[in-house]
Amino acid sequence: MKQPPRLLVVLNGSLATPGHSVGGGDLVMLKFIRLSNLLPDVLIPISAQGHLAGQGKVFLTLRNLSLSTLGIIATFAARIIQALGQSLKHRTTYDIALAASPYAVDVLPVWFWRARRKGAVIYHIIPPRKAVNWATRIRFGLAALEQQITLRILRRACDFVVAGNEFTRAQLAPRLPGKPIYVLPAGFDAAAIDRVPLAKRDPNLACFIGRLVSQKGIFDLVQVMEGLRQTRPAMRLVIMGTGPEQPLLQAELERRQLRNVELAGFVTEAQKFARLREAAFFFFPSYEEGWGIALAEALYCGCRCVCYELPHYRSIFRDFPAYARLGDPEDFQRAVLAAGQGGPIPGQEEFIRQYDDPRIVAHLTDCLHAVAATSRKSSPPLP
Repeated sequence: MKQPPRLLVVLNGSLATPGHSVGGGDLVMLKFIRLSNLLPDVLIPISAQGHLAGQGKVFLTLRNLSLSTLGIIATFAARIIQALGQSLKHRTTYDIALAASPYAVDVLPVWFWRARRKGAVIYHIIPPRKAVNWATRIRFGLAALEQQITLRILRRACDFVVAGNEFTRAQLAPRLPGKPIYVLPAGFDAAAIDRVPLAKRDPNLACFIGRLVSQKGIFDLVQVMEGLRQTRPAMRLVIMGTGPEQPLLQAELERRQLRNVELAGFVTEAQKFARLREAAFFFFPSYEEGWGIALAEALYCGCRCVCYELPHYRSIFRDFPAYARLGDPEDFQRAVLAAGQGGPIPGQEEFIRQYDDPRIVAHLTDCLHAVAATSRKSSPPLP
């Protein structure tokens, strides 16, 4: 039996709180902590520790403050300082320290913590973004600047990287020359979906799940539903999720008098899967995704998924979703109408099961064993 590596997972940037949605990157690492049986020590904010299970020692940092841009900056700055202080206080040398994201709030603690090998999980490189207002423009600009800085730090501080897909690995290779880059699908919880009873499929019901921010395409959904009001008037859309641009979305729906769109807000996992089991369609006009957990869940629930085509989608999901040109709501409408009554394509659910959580966790566990077995002067083998 392989000796489990002494592992530190840094989830210092987590905005998760009990009773609220959890971001995709957080989900991947929280599931890994719970299912891997490696009992890693975890650095995590007080407000997110309720999501932990199956970990070793827990190092706590500041709970979430305001989720405004300034509030997040202040929160993350305080967490970085706390984490650096804890790295000086706790003198354990780990086999591996792993940052759960490429953001400074996770990368800087890993840089300073004692570990034989250090790595980071990077699910996507931020593409050019179109802001809807000045607050969003500032947020996007700060995120792009931070990405440039942290990639430079990773070039110096990290020994390996875990990428979310082959496209991201290709983007990272020239930015992090010589670093071994593993590819790890995000995965989804098939067992949780299987526990939800099947429902009669409603051919006029569509769902969206995601954080309510412009890069998820929420304002494109408004244009899509306005167009479908003319061509398919019975179609309804349920938008599940919350986010900083929810008031703008609500105002836009009211301005256009779109009564075929429901803002459901936060929903539990069981409520989400029940809606997806009932819906014939899943609309996902996202402009950027590290992988696409929501898309995988909807495919497994039997929805006919319509999405903007991102560079990595076909390598993961093949042709099971219906693809539209990126940033083209009219082409998105065309794809919806071409899909007829919706519902699953033959073989869809069986295909997507390959990304079930236990398989993904086993893959990451094997990667970390390979990393831990190497010295700092040699590179771990790629899968």
